[in-house]
Amino acid sequence: MMGQDKLALFWEDALKEKIYTIPLTDAFAHGGECPFCTLEKKLEAEQVSYALGASMMEPDARILSNEKGYCRRHYEQMSRESQALSLALVLDTHLAELIKKLETAADASAPKKGLLKRRVEEQPVETALSAAESSCLICHKLQHTLEKFAEVFWYLYKNEAEFRQNVEACQGFCLPHFSLLLSCASHELSGHALEDAKKALTELEITHLKRLNEEVNWFTKKFDYRYQNEPWKNSKDAPRRVMEKLVKFL
Repeated sequence: MMGQDKLALFWEDALKEKIYTIPLTDAFAHGGECPFCTLEKKLEAEQVSYALGASMMEPDARILSNEKGYCRRHYEQMSRESQALSLALVLDTHLAELIKKLETAADASAPKKGLLKRRVEEQPVETALSAAESSCLICHKLQHTLEKFAEVFWYLYKNEAEFRQNVEACQGFCLPHFSLLLSCASHELSGHALEDAKKALTELEITHLKRLNEEVNWFTKKFDYRYQNEPWKNSKDAPRRVMEKLVKFL
């Protein structure tokens, strides 16, 4: 019989396999300039669908939705989901919550009789507005989930030779996801193993940045009459792929 601690670890590993490992390996099998962009697109679509569907029936989820709201990008994605009533309900309750916050902030900003004048740097309304503008429940969830995937990336990189081979065969990552992976490497690796892994991933990234540089350079040359009869090689969509490498293309 397994001890309770071992059994808990067994189920934790099984859950990690189901929730994190399979989507991650699927993203690497998909190819492209950044497997993590492929993964993030899938996660984002699921979160948009959840925001207009299942979360409606979950009180805790509605509280978070009302509290945080969503950024413009995700509101626009939600508006394309053909669920007008669900979106209206999300907007209705979030707007009501925002009004309460602003009313509370406005009340706090009003001078109080008999009290010292409020210091200039204390601006409750502006603070409330800044918090509202920078808040997005989907962005917050995506960032948290991607950090978990980055940790699993290094767990698999450390423990599974086949996964390391898949990483070595990929075309690198967009710069934001590359930065995320480097920042999470120490969660699973240390010492020389950490240094070697980060060095290998950096060399992979530089190799593919150079590849893209050559491809986009050839793209520009194709507009020179001296090269008009030369083949395009792999450069016809090079500008788009360079942009995908420089920023998250979602």
